[in-house]
Amino acid sequence: MKKKTIKDIRLFVSGTNPETGADFNTPFGDKKLNAIVKRIVMKLRENDFSFGEFDHLYINIMPCDQGKQVRLAEDADQCFPWFRECNVPVEMDLYNNIYSPEAYESIIHWISTVLVTYFSSEDFDELRIHSCVQQAVEQGEDMLMKFKEKVTTKRKAVIYLRFLDTCRFHPLLRVYDLEDHLLLEKDLPKTVTLDYLGEIQVSTQSVVIKPRKNAYTTKINPVIIEYGV
Repeated sequence: MKKKTIKDIRLFVSGTNPETGADFNTPFGDKKLNAIVKRIVMKLRENDFSFGEFDHLYINIMPCDQGKQVRLAEDADQCFPWFRECNVPVEMDLYNNIYSPEAYESIIHWISTVLVTYFSSEDFDELRIHSCVQQAVEQGEDMLMKFKEKVTTKRKAVIYLRFLDTCRFHPLLRVYDLEDHLLLEKDLPKTVTLDYLGEIQVSTQSVVIKPRKNAYTTKINPVIIEYGV
């Protein structure tokens, strides 16, 4: 079985409509909460964390009825094998206030609980999982995720990603010599997607960042930064 590096965690609220009796399963979370969850995923991904044979996890928050426990679905959806669902029953006070910022801490606790309960291993133990979650929460918009790098005989260029509360990326470029002395640090343009961050070329005079090659980038120009060191 080939292990896949984590790509996403999504939050849903599940329950039964008291007026119609119909079950529902709805995505939830404001931008700030979604940004926190995204940073957790980014830090885990930076460290090659894996769920196993799938890379998306859907966490369903539901009211805690007697006998219900946290449960990861054992079988994959035949049409969508890249995700699994995990049901998380919570106390009614939390469930009834799930859309409130005051619920963030409890939701993050349950994310950590699911990750540790089902996905900790000798290679990625409970302490590493908690460390990634803690970094994402405490560092917030300042958290850096190493995204890609280019190393030549004289220079190393690294692009780091930050994720803002507005759910936009704010990449950061750093250039080092081969003794790891920082020669350049520069904010790159904020973006919703990462299409403009393709191939990196670096010399002693400049850095060129070419866009990814796809249908959406045909009119995007390379980013050219001259630093002349």
